[in-house]
Amino acid sequence: MNKIGAVLNKNSGTLTQDQKSERINIIRKYLLGRVAPECLAVVQGSEIMRQMKYMVHEQSVDILIAGGGDGTISAAANVLAETNTALMVLPLGTKNNFAADLGISADPLKILSALEHEPNIEVVDTGMVNGHRFVNNATIGVYPKLVREREEKSKEMGWQKWRAKIVASLIVLQRLPLMRVTVESKDFRTELFTPFLFVGNNEYMETLDKGYTRSKLNRGKLWLCMLKSPRLWSLYAMAFELSLRGVREAEKLDTRLLEKVTVNPRRNTVTIAVDGENMRMNSPLQFEIRKKSLRVITG
Repeated sequence: MNKIGAVLNKNSGTLTQDQKSERINIIRKYLLGRVAPECLAVVQGSEIMRQMKYMVHEQSVDILIAGGGDGTISAAANVLAETNTALMVLPLGTKNNFAADLGISADPLKILSALEHEPNIEVVDTGMVNGHRFVNNATIGVYPKLVREREEKSKEMGWQKWRAKIVASLIVLQRLPLMRVTVESKDFRTELFTPFLFVGNNEYMETLDKGYTRSKLNRGKLWLCMLKSPRLWSLYAMAFELSLRGVREAEKLDTRLLEKVTVNPRRNTVTIAVDGENMRMNSPLQFEIRKKSLRVITG
């Protein structure tokens, strides 16, 4: 019989606080009898990583249920990757891109029902940047600045994320952050002056119903996407091209599939958004794909 642990981020998502509490209580009741009290933690985001390490290294759980947004799932990947512990994702965040790309239900109780039988496990890739793991993507340039402005406005004004993001976007576009970077891999080397560089865990493709998603997370490739021009109009032109033609035909973008790539921003440290969370890292940024490194329950 599998030993199960659960770590739930009580602040994930855009629901009201009362709605979040009600949702957590429903999940907690479902887990009664399936998860020992010492293996169930409902915590703030700052406690997520510590609790997950405790579940895996101290309690030796076979399955770890991670309830939260993509930041919570990214934290779980950094603890569980390269281990035998399987991850069960409860998508409680705003977008839940990782869960959506794996086809995991948005209904927490439907996901948890997999505990009643032998669960289906898929082994997926993870990305690495300077030793830190990501499940979706890592970005430098305009997006980390947008995240910082959004967080500042949320704290300063008490706004929800969607409202703070709109204001943050207007602030960032008034003064576009530009970087001079050298990008180098086994097969190419280029220098860019750009506001945007994106590295995905596997390739993102455009679909009519879901927008930009990944059909597979185990193809063993990083997806590098770079804006070729530093001008603001190029950013708008890229968005227009993407809406009309899709990423494969966007002339403003340079995209490549790689296993490893080095990005040198020509400064000692750089802010990078890793699965939507800003981090400060030393240059250069060393990216690599870690093939089939994370076991995920998909049903």
